[in-house]
Amino acid sequence: MEIKLASHEHPMDYCRFGYSDFIWCDKCRERICGAAYACARCRVWLHESCAKALQQLPREITHHPYSHHHLVLDWSGNGGKFTCDLCLQVSLGTNYGCCRCDFVVDLACAFAGGDDHRTRKRSDAAREHERIQHYCHRHPLILYKFSSTAGEIDCNCSWCDKPLTDVVYGCKGCSFFLHELCTNKIPKTLNHSFHPSHPLRLGFHDYVIKELYCNACRKEVAGRKFNDTAIYGCQECRFYLDIGCAKLLPTLKHECHTHSLTYFGHTLMKHLDYSRCRSCRKLIFSKTSRSLYRCVECNLSFHLKCVPVPPLAENRYHRHPLILSKPIREDEVGEYLCDICETERDPTHEVYYCEECKFIAHIECTLNRAEASLKPDSSSTSIFMDDKVSELKEMEQTETSLIRLSLHVHPLKFFEATDEILKHRRRTCTACLLDVSGAGYFCEECLGDWGEVFLHEDCAKLADEIQHPLHPQHTLILSARANQGLILCDECQEISLSFGYRCKECDFKLDLKCATRAPSARRASTLKQWERESEVFHFSHNHKLIFGNYTDTTYKKEYCRFCGLQIMGPTYWCMRCYNWFLHESCVRLPEEMRVPIHSQHSLTLNCRVRGECHACKTDLLWDGGSYGCKDCGLHFHIACAVSLRRPLKLDVLKLAADNPSIDVSSVT
Repeated sequence: MEIKLASHEHPMDYCRFGYSDFIWCDKCRERICGAAYACARCRVWLHESCAKALQQLPREITHHPYSHHHLVLDWSGNGGKFTCDLCLQVSLGTNYGCCRCDFVVDLACAFAGGDDHRTRKRSDAAREHERIQHYCHRHPLILYKFSSTAGEIDCNCSWCDKPLTDVVYGCKGCSFFLHELCTNKIPKTLNHSFHPSHPLRLGFHDYVIKELYCNACRKEVAGRKFNDTAIYGCQECRFYLDIGCAKLLPTLKHECHTHSLTYFGHTLMKHLDYSRCRSCRKLIFSKTSRSLYRCVECNLSFHLKCVPVPPLAENRYHRHPLILSKPIREDEVGEYLCDICETERDPTHEVYYCEECKFIAHIECTLNRAEASLKPDSSSTSIFMDDKVSELKEMEQTETSLIRLSLHVHPLKFFEATDEILKHRRRTCTACLLDVSGAGYFCEECLGDWGEVFLHEDCAKLADEIQHPLHPQHTLILSARANQGLILCDECQEISLSFGYRCKECDFKLDLKCATRAPSARRASTLKQWERESEVFHFSHNHKLIFGNYTDTTYKKEYCRFCGLQIMGPTYWCMRCYNWFLHESCVRLPEEMRVPIHSQHSLTLNCRVRGECHACKTDLLWDGGSYGCKDCGLHFHIACAVSLRRPLKLDVLKLAADNPSIDVSSVT
C-alpha cells in the first residue's frame, strides 16, 4: 500500500518501524514507532497521520488578492515558529511560503476566502505602522499578533522577559520580540551598579575588538559571531552588558563577599560553564546547578550552597519556616510577586516558600537582615539616566558627518580621496559595490572590522523613496544590504548584495543600478530571450528554485550544492534558504541514471555522501553530490558517472567493475 502526496515527487510506501529504528517524522519532528509512510529514495519518513493530513494539500496555491506571491507548501518543520503575514498570529508547523520572499501564511489563511476578515487588505496607513526601525536592533521590527492558542509556543519579550501577548513588534529571523509598550522603555544610556564609574551607552559595539563578551553572563555579544541586537557598553573600560543582563541588580548582601551579589537563573548560566565557584573551587555546570550568585564587578561566582543559601530559613515577616524551593508559578494570570518586598519576581528563579500559607519570597529578601534591604529603594528601582541630552547629540549633523539610519546604524564621516587613514585601503561602496576612487563617506566606528562601510557621495544621499516607471502603482522604499541580504532584481534577474528599492505591497525589487537608470526594453525581456524557466521544483530541495544571474563575488562566494564549484553566472537558488544554489547545468542532471560499468542497478543522485569514487579512486565531495547504488554501495563523482555513460572502453570498464583493484583512471 502506498500514498501519493502532491507535495512530494515519488509515491511513499506503507511500512512499520520499531523504537530501535531511530526514525523521525519529517513533518512533526517526532520519533516514529509504528505505522508510517516512507520514500526510501529521498530518505523521507512520515507518521501515518502526518501523511494523511498532507494528502489533500496542493503543492502550490495562488491566494487572492496576493496573487503576486508564489505560495509553496512547506511541511518540513525546519523553520520552527513562523508568523502568518495575513492574520499576524505566531504558529508552528505546516505553512505556505512564497518562494521569492519571506511572505508566509498558515493553513487557515491559505484556504480562507478573499472576503474573509483575516485576509482583508489593510490600508496603507496601517501598513506603515506595522514596520518600525528600532534603535536596539539592526533589522526592521514587524507588528505581529501573538496568538494565545499557539499551545506549545513559548516566547518572551526580549526586554521585560514576560510572555508575549496580543500585539508585539519583532524580527522573526532573529527571534527578537518586544511588547508594544516595551518599545519605548529601553533607555539609550544608563548608570548601572555593575559599572558605577561610567555610564553605559546602548549601541552596536562590535567594532571595538574582534570578540566581545557580556561581563555579567559571559555570552558572546559581538565580534566574530555577528550580533544584530544592540548592547550596553563603556568603550573606555571595555565593559559590556547585553539587554537581558542590563536589568539585573546586585540584591544579596552576604558576609561571604564584600560586594552585593546578583542572582543568575538557569537561562543565564549556560555561558558560565567551567568557571569555578569562589568558595569550593569546584567547576560550575548548568546541567547540575539551577542557579548561582555572582559578583559581576569582581567576576566571581558562588554556588547557592556555598554562599551559603540554607535549605531552611526564618524571616520576621512570616511565622513559619521557609523552604528553599524550585521556581514556582502560582498565578495563571502572569503576575508573580514577592510577599516580602511586594514587587514583581521572576517565575524562573528559585524562591523561599511556605506551602501551608502559599507564602513566596525572593531569596535575598528572606536572607537580608537589614530592614532597608527588605523594602526596595525608590531611587534604585530606576537605573536609567535621562537620555534627552544624548538624543539631541545623536541628531546633530555637521558638514563632515551624515546620519542616515536607513543606510547604516552609525554616523557616517566624510572623507577626501587623499586622506592618509584610508590611503592604503581598498574602498568598495557598500551600496553599489563599485570601487570608491574619489570623495565619499565611511563609518569610522566600523573601520578595521570585517563589515567596513564606504559609500560614494551620491550613494550616501540616495532617496529613501522613489517612483519608478517599471512599477508606477506603488512607491519603492530604499533597502540597505544589512536589512535584506541577497536580492533578486525583477528587472535584470541579477542576484546581488547591493542596496535596492523594494515595494512593500508587491515585493517588487530593483537593485541599485536598475533603480537609478532608465528602463531597458532589452533587459526587461532578458528571461524571455534566454527561454529559461523562472521557477522550478527540483527533487533535491523542498522549496521552489528561482532562476537568477549571480555575478557579484566581491563580498560573498557561493558554491553549487552538486558539483561544489563556485557559482558565477546563470544559476537556480532558493530565496528562502539563501545559500542553496545549483548551476543551470546541474539542475538538468537526472535523478537516476544507468552506466555500462554497473548495468544491473540504477544510480541515484545524492548529496553529502562520504566515501570513495569507484571510478577515479578519490574521495567524494562531502559538500557536493554523487551518484550511488543503494544496493551495492558503489559511489561515483557526478563527472565520473556522466563520463561513464559514454560507450568508450566498455570492456575495460566491465573488467574494472569485476575487479575493484583496477584503477579506471589509469587506463588510457
